[in-house]
Amino acid sequence: MSRSLIKRSAQALLLLFCLLAAGCLKMEHDLRIKEDGTASYALKYSISEQAISQIRAMNKLKADLAKASGEPDPGPEMDPLFQLFLDPDDGAIREAIHAYEENGITLEELEIDTRSAWRNVELKIEVEDLAKAGETEFFKNHGFDLSQNKDGRYVLSRDPHINILGQIGAVPTDEELKQLIPIVAGFNTTVKITTPGRIFATTAFRTSLRTASWAFDFDKDPGALQSVQRQPFRIVFESKKTALPKLSYHGSKIKQ
Repeated sequence: MSRSLIKRSAQALLLLFCLLAAGCLKMEHDLRIKEDGTASYALKYSISEQAISQIRAMNKLKADLAKASGEPDPGPEMDPLFQLFLDPDDGAIREAIHAYEENGITLEELEIDTRSAWRNVELKIEVEDLAKAGETEFFKNHGFDLSQNKDGRYVLSRDPHINILGQIGAVPTDEELKQLIPIVAGFNTTVKITTPGRIFATTAFRTSLRTASWAFDFDKDPGALQSVQRQPFRIVFESKKTALPKLSYHGSKIKQ
């Protein structure tokens, strides 16, 4: 088998396994920026043991294909912390987050258990200094922008992953859904952000005085997979008691 063919085969299988894993994932994000300028982040998610096995098989296949072509093992292609979340282990996650303590990030809670062939994870992180947290490579790759507008209000924003028209197909046809449902059924993710002051504007689906939330559920909306990748996250809010630092991340920066 040629080197280029091996690489193409690995990429195709990677996409397949990612789709399978996405359909076996339920996730809740809860970010709270507090009045004193500190923050907390809670993550609750469930990933099926089937998906974990598929991810392990994917990594082994990539290593075997690389070995067959005389190349070094490429290792995981995603952020190491994300890789841990896809095959969660208590000790490994604690060690990974401990590395960020010098940036004022501490792990307050972590629970992992397995029920009915699903691995369930709950963790809570406290952020003592948003500015220091914003200096980490992880935040620069996966965080958000935070700045003040001309009115002195704060703007928290995160780019859509893909916002080029036509990059992802429209809502699947009935025939396509018959093929997709066994793969992506169960995909569900919610994002909730609480601000230290009143919210003036947001792209959120639901909002209260200080909380904005988005929900994407394939079982209720066949277009959820497309929607979550196209969704811009943006909140304009006030913070009267504490000045917040300016933060920025690499973002997708894809122009239409």
